This record gives sequence, C-alpha cells and structure tokens, in this order.
Amino acid sequence: MNTNLFFRRLSGAFPYGYRSAGWFWPMTAGVGLGLLAGVGIGVLYAPRAGDETRQRLREGAERARDRARLAANRVRGELESSVAEIREHSRGAMTAPQHAP
Repeated sequence: MNTNLFFRRLSGAFPYGYRSAGWFWPMTAGVGLGLLAGVGIGVLYAPRAGDETRQRLREGAERARDRARLAANRVRGELESSVAEIREHSRGAMTAPQHAP
C-alpha cells in the first residue's frame, strides 16, 4: 500500500481532511485541552503533596546514582584485574625462551 493511499484512507476517519489547510489549529486546541485536562485530573488525584513527591523523586535519583557508582566500581575492579592478568601473561610470554624451528 503506498503512503498517499494510506493517508487518504486514514483521513476519512477524521473530520478534517488530509489535504485540508484548516486542521492545525483545531488539532492544537484539542491537544492543549487534553493536556490541561490531564494535568488538572493529575493534580486533583495526586496521592502526595508536591514537596513530598519531589523529595521521593530526589531520594530515588540518589539511590539510582549510588547503585550506578557501585556497579561502575565493580566493573572498574574487574577491568583492572583483567588488565593485570593480561600484563602478567604478556610479560611471561616476553621473558619465555624462544625456540627456533
């Protein structure tokens, strides 16, 4: 199905046509009203006060930061031990006697 045909069929489901120039402002108003209604309902039904919500978000972000630091430190330790093993292995290979074929 080509794109133009798809949009013509899709536009039949909406009151403003695909090629109509007057679709932008009604759509913008609808999105704006939906956004305002969503924010209003969210404020009315919010389980906590704004300060408490911000504090919980801050604490959650701090916990996530701490977990990320722990994971980074663990990975750093693993990388450092791997690098040390590789260095030891390469030193051993360099000091081992070479046998001529």
